[in-house]
Amino acid sequence: MLKTIAVVGALLPMLFAGPYPAAPETLEQLTAGAKKEGEVTLMASASTFGGKKGFADLEAGFNKKFGLKHRVNLTPGPSFPQVAARVLTELKSGAKSSTDLYLGSDGTMSDMHREKALQKLNWSGIFPWVTKEMEIFPQETLLIYASFHGVIYNSNSIPKNKAPKGYEDLIDPALAPTWAGKIAIPSYIHWLVRLSASWGKEKVLAYARKLAPLAGGRLRQGEEERIVSGEFPIMASTGGALEAMWKWQAKGAPLVGLPGSSPPTSSYYQLAVPRNSAHPDSAKLFIAYMTTREAQAVLEKYDWRSSYLVDGTVMAKYVRSNKLKLQDPRELTELFMKDEAPFEDELTKIMLK
Repeated sequence: MLKTIAVVGALLPMLFAGPYPAAPETLEQLTAGAKKEGEVTLMASASTFGGKKGFADLEAGFNKKFGLKHRVNLTPGPSFPQVAARVLTELKSGAKSSTDLYLGSDGTMSDMHREKALQKLNWSGIFPWVTKEMEIFPQETLLIYASFHGVIYNSNSIPKNKAPKGYEDLIDPALAPTWAGKIAIPSYIHWLVRLSASWGKEKVLAYARKLAPLAGGRLRQGEEERIVSGEFPIMASTGGALEAMWKWQAKGAPLVGLPGSSPPTSSYYQLAVPRNSAHPDSAKLFIAYMTTREAQAVLEKYDWRSSYLVDGTVMAKYVRSNKLKLQDPRELTELFMKDEAPFEDELTKIMLK
């Protein structure tokens, strides 16, 4: 599952045969190049960054930031792995990429990095507001937002004195009877694979064997409404547990979300520029813009998402106020670079049989 893009090692000599111009080294050079391009396109889900409304706000802010008159386009497309596979195919054939920007999470960015499909830039050296910590893959990707994996539950259905404080409470004999046979488990196992980076594989497998018998059904990420409605009192794990809580509590719903582990496991969503981008200078400026407080405010407005590395964001305040130590994204990247097929197969048998 985590190896999301087919290995194309035999084709690598063909992949990068075409010449590419030297990358600009200053903000002035990037801006001058971008003015000649006139637009920038991201292929992603139609709801990405708030969809049409979000992109309208981002376009206005982007143009104001750099003195441009660009069109910032969102082209609805398939999943992260499918877009990545398309970019690699186009790169191999010598064609321009269908997307000027690539948005992906840890697994697909690891694949793109491994295939040497991304342009390099001294992000933190060119843009004063960009820090080296934001460069998940140094000089290739910038963190746009992070989503913690964690538990969500209906506070009307679960008494405060029985509420879990993390994943391990879900199998606690003193608490588990509250949701035994009623807890929703994810219809995927990647949350447990991520957890193995800090817990180790054996502990994760033992945990899964205790959790599986408690399950009352399966839910996908984005189906939090079924917890809000009371159909299920609790969900063992979902990506974006905090964003779900902020979104639904703003509507008055009794949804509580919390990181499932310490350090919290997280998906690190990043932007990068494919080597065959049709508008590379515009793409680089847009990626840098997405790490500004102004752009992050747009993400918060429409998606309740933000980066903990940008001062003043909701996520940065949450991390600081709760004194959270976060999972090292580079440690997670190393995990994705390994072949975990036997471990994943065993987890699938336990949780999704």
